[in-house]
Amino acid sequence: MAYTRVSTQCETPQLTERELSVVQLLACGMSNTEIATDLSLSEATVKANFGRIMAKWNARDRVQVLIRAAKTGVISLD
Repeated sequence: MAYTRVSTQCETPQLTERELSVVQLLACGMSNTEIATDLSLSEATVKANFGRIMAKWNARDRVQVLIRAAKTGVISLD
């Protein structure tokens, strides 16, 4: 019997609106400092957001966050 993989949407823990904003700005090539300025946050808060995102998505680094975001449709590569 063949099994097909179901969409990874249900397997990916949901991010908060703030975490989604951080990922989307990261995809634009922004640094932590630039993201903090754009969102009116401290750099420490941006780093904390990345920590939560990486924990939720079991990602080792920012590159893995971006790969997961692209695979799940959080960001577009167009």
